[in-house]
Amino acid sequence: MRNLSLTTAVVTLLTVFSMAADPALSQTAPSQATPAPASLADGPAYLNPVNWHSVKPIVTDDIVYATVPHIPNPSAEASPNPGTPNGIRPLPPNTGPAGTLDMHLDVYQVPSDKPTPVVIQIHGGGWIRGDRPSSSGSMGPFFAAGMSVVAVQYRNAIDAPAPAAIEDVRCAMSWVKKNAAKYNFDPSKVVAWGGSAGGHLALMAGYAPASFDPPGCTDQPKVVAIIDMYGASDVAESLTYSGSRDFTHQWIGLDLPLPRDPAPAAAAVPGAAPAASSSEPVNPDGMPRPRPQAPRWPDPTEAMLARAREVSPLTYIHPGLPPTFIINGDQDHTYNPTQSYKLKAALDAVHVPNEEDIVVGGGHGNFSAAENQKGTILWMQFLHDHGVIP
Repeated sequence: MRNLSLTTAVVTLLTVFSMAADPALSQTAPSQATPAPASLADGPAYLNPVNWHSVKPIVTDDIVYATVPHIPNPSAEASPNPGTPNGIRPLPPNTGPAGTLDMHLDVYQVPSDKPTPVVIQIHGGGWIRGDRPSSSGSMGPFFAAGMSVVAVQYRNAIDAPAPAAIEDVRCAMSWVKKNAAKYNFDPSKVVAWGGSAGGHLALMAGYAPASFDPPGCTDQPKVVAIIDMYGASDVAESLTYSGSRDFTHQWIGLDLPLPRDPAPAAAAVPGAAPAASSSEPVNPDGMPRPRPQAPRWPDPTEAMLARAREVSPLTYIHPGLPPTFIINGDQDHTYNPTQSYKLKAALDAVHVPNEEDIVVGGGHGNFSAAENQKGTILWMQFLHDHGVIP
């Protein structure tokens, strides 16, 4: 049951955010970020955004938690290079033998006289790109709640196909338990948190059976809560949904992209009809300009669908799973947003505690500052409600 004063504080703060986001609700709604109301001054620090950058953790970065094999993946190798996103940590030189890759993690340790809950942060990138963040800017609410954070690298699709990324995350969890005393972690309070592909991997961190644990990584801590930010719960569906088809095929790694469709190029040959409307991209001579094409993929085979179901969180729903907080935009065009609804319905059916924050008009993340703050407040309250933080 929720603490009444804490719930009142949350409702007060969310009301302020709503008024700031919708001027129709307040004639004096400010245009800038709204400070927390004074009534929260005596509440938990983690509910007040003013405090989200007040705790400075001790940082130990680029710890090698495992050395794993590089597994050739023709599906990813035959696809365009997805590029390197901004804001990620550059990789140090590899130290393992040829044909292997060092997997790293970064520890953000909150000073405390008692063991701290620990959040395992898992980056997104469609399983095909990305790495740990180069800064801890998004982790401040956890630090304010006295929680340490471990940011985890895993093999992207070019390094190995599914289910390697899941296995790496599970191995990082084993490292957390093994090194709990050294970094003052409380291994009985491990939270998995991720966005997009990281949201999927956070779900698999808590839902997947022991068959996903690599040798030497079988002693897993129990995940006590999951924060799933717009992650895939049905990977089989992602194989055919337009926004996720390309990178999901690459990660599953059991087929190759089809040849480029020649139709756009044919439309631009000399003698072809000019563009039908001013909104159509054109060359200086007025002829249509071919649009860039996303890779084309064949319909998934039964083997691909079986592998996709094997790595889908929905496959492993049963009573006793960790409490799960789900956040997604109802206009997500990367993953079908109905996947979040299906996940909630499945958890409800087996009485697994869960909450869902659907951002009206929101896409695949990139929510407004007010919506991001609201979601953070809600999941911190969720962690409190389930005994992870006081």
